[in-house]
Amino acid sequence: MIKRILVATSLLCMCCILFAQNVQVKGKVVSENEAVEFANVVLQTKDSIFIAGGVTDSKGRFMMENIQTGSYLLCISGMGYTSRIISLDHLAVSKDLGVIMISPESILLKEVVVTGASVINAADRKIILPTAHQLKSAGNGLSLLQQMKLSRIQVDQMRNKVTSSGEGDVQLRINGVNAEIQDILVLRPEDVIRIEYHDAPGLRYGDHTAAVIDYIVRRHETGGYVALDAQDSPHVLFGNNNFIVKINHKKSEFGLNYNNVYRSVDNYWRNNWETFRYEDGSSFTRVEDGIPSRISTYGHNIGLNYSFQDQGKWFFNSTVRWAFNKNKQNNQSSLYVLEKPEEILMMKEHSTGRTSRPSVDLYFQCKLNNDQSLIINAVTTYIDTQSDRSYTEGKSNEPLTDIYSTVSGNKYSFIGEGIYERKVTKKSRLSAGVKYQQSLADNTYGGNESSETKMHETHATAYVEYSGKMDPFNYSFGLQGYNRYSLLPRLRLGYQFSDNVFVRYRGQISRKSPGLSDMGNVRQLIDSLQVRSGNPELKIFTVYKNELEADFRKGLFSGNVHLSYQYQHRPIMEETIRDKNNSFVRTNANQLSWQKLNPELELKLGPLKDILTFSFSTGINYYDSRGLDYHHTYTNWYYRAEVMASYKRWSGFFQMENHRNNFYGETLSYGESFHTLGLSYRYKRLNIGMMTLNPFVDNYRMGGEMFSKVAPSKNWWYVKESCRLFVAKVSWNISFGRKYETMQKRVNNEDSNAGTLKSGK
Repeated sequence: MIKRILVATSLLCMCCILFAQNVQVKGKVVSENEAVEFANVVLQTKDSIFIAGGVTDSKGRFMMENIQTGSYLLCISGMGYTSRIISLDHLAVSKDLGVIMISPESILLKEVVVTGASVINAADRKIILPTAHQLKSAGNGLSLLQQMKLSRIQVDQMRNKVTSSGEGDVQLRINGVNAEIQDILVLRPEDVIRIEYHDAPGLRYGDHTAAVIDYIVRRHETGGYVALDAQDSPHVLFGNNNFIVKINHKKSEFGLNYNNVYRSVDNYWRNNWETFRYEDGSSFTRVEDGIPSRISTYGHNIGLNYSFQDQGKWFFNSTVRWAFNKNKQNNQSSLYVLEKPEEILMMKEHSTGRTSRPSVDLYFQCKLNNDQSLIINAVTTYIDTQSDRSYTEGKSNEPLTDIYSTVSGNKYSFIGEGIYERKVTKKSRLSAGVKYQQSLADNTYGGNESSETKMHETHATAYVEYSGKMDPFNYSFGLQGYNRYSLLPRLRLGYQFSDNVFVRYRGQISRKSPGLSDMGNVRQLIDSLQVRSGNPELKIFTVYKNELEADFRKGLFSGNVHLSYQYQHRPIMEETIRDKNNSFVRTNANQLSWQKLNPELELKLGPLKDILTFSFSTGINYYDSRGLDYHHTYTNWYYRAEVMASYKRWSGFFQMENHRNNFYGETLSYGESFHTLGLSYRYKRLNIGMMTLNPFVDNYRMGGEMFSKVAPSKNWWYVKESCRLFVAKVSWNISFGRKYETMQKRVNNEDSNAGTLKSGK
């Protein structure tokens, strides 16, 4: 294994650096002898292809770098001002445009001022320029993202999460470099030039990425940056605190970030209903009535970063991360058979878990001549996992069932990737890459059932993708090779009917591999009747996805219609079987098929006079799950609504959503149903506020159902503290030094799967 890693690393570290031209365009935007702050500045070709863009600083200045020789149009606009277009013909050397005058102008629509963010539909992404009002009212990068309201993106400030309506994860980046949510929380909105939103990510971002949100920000040349974001509850142990420092010296940048998360509640309990059916036709239902107990979790995340940039030529970034998480959960319940409610047993379950995950991420990008670029990324990770679980059933101090299990896991992984890109014509680009991943898991299981597993996994993929634009069409076509399997195609087609209407189709075929935790030949006791088991016979399966969507805008109104269909052939889904001891074994196997149909509609209104913005989305999930011995269908309607308001230094929001449920295999998982209210006040570099979760309800619960023929079940778990939870929030940041644009890191490789089999319910 070590030899393979050394060979792969050596291959990835070989590159040739050639120098590209570095043409700059700068100027100062002024109106009536006053600088215009946050004016939108966009550089594009004569046929409207986006080249660069951003906003002016507090003194009205802007600067764009790394511009190739050619002829361009510089478009300057700002709410309340007339737009101006400057022709830059045969640009071959840096150009200082000096003072650029624009005139004041009021833009009214039936006495309502329209101040929406500028959106540019590029071939492979959307480029969103934040408005001056959004930059001034937002407290950090996350609240700025919430105000910009990207299509199909949900921002949860209470729990600091960014999710998508689509399948997969949302990748967050700053200047292309992979970023954690903690980095976004301490990001100054004033430093954000634009956001590049990849709502249909290409092959280089991975198969299972729903969206990529890239904050393009200014970078210090000297000086540094210090920021703090604290979010804590005065009446519940609930907190999320972030601290970051960045120091710049010429071409180097040094960074340190620290995040601390903690949760602890005393009113957590669960209720279960489990039915067990035997071959002779007999059955019984066991009921678990929970008693309020304690659950806690805390984590520390530390990151050290160094980057070196030779402007316009090459860029190197190194990051060392360490994440530590520990959780503890106590459950107590009265346990009885529904047919004999008088025979009550006491159930106690105590579990603890600890995970330590250090990693090293090395990234290199260089520009070659003829508009070519080369990207190399290498990530190595070690995951140390320790968990313990005890489970008893009995009367008083006489246990009838006594189960103990412990897991000690060690996982080592290496991910190496190389990407080559080239601009073929003015409107087309070629991208190709190779990715190699190797993992080794060494896990020891102890307690009532003892075993040891050593598993080795290797994946190698390659892809090529060609994208272009033929007005009003844009397109991309890619092929991915997965190990020894046939080529997997991906297609994207877009049509721009007008500046306000855009339609796109995307289709792809991909492969999904079983996780190391599911493939081990391991048995873990759940309770006196149930066992969880791995399955070493699991195979890779195929996923087919098709998506069709349309964006439209008209005055104050904008919307998005999205239709997706997914089919999985021979997916890895659960099954429950009875073994020779009449125990019920929960395991996974390659089943027949799984299908999901999801139409979704999203509507937005505003902003109205820079004060109010409304958004509403609704959709239907239809599932069809076919196993070797089961067939289930399920339909779920869901919605989400949000209102945002801002006035001078004040801003507030209210958002709510109902259960968006997921059905896979034989399990129905209920999504959260919640509402959140927030209010904040910003003064210079200080932002203070409060948020409350579920202020208008007395009960918060989540749960699910299992539709097995032999052992169906239904469960709910409750957290009293999740109702009327109040959180105080303080954000403070300060920076110093000159700024310049930075090159962009374009790949994200990370391993966070510990590869161990869980034993709890």
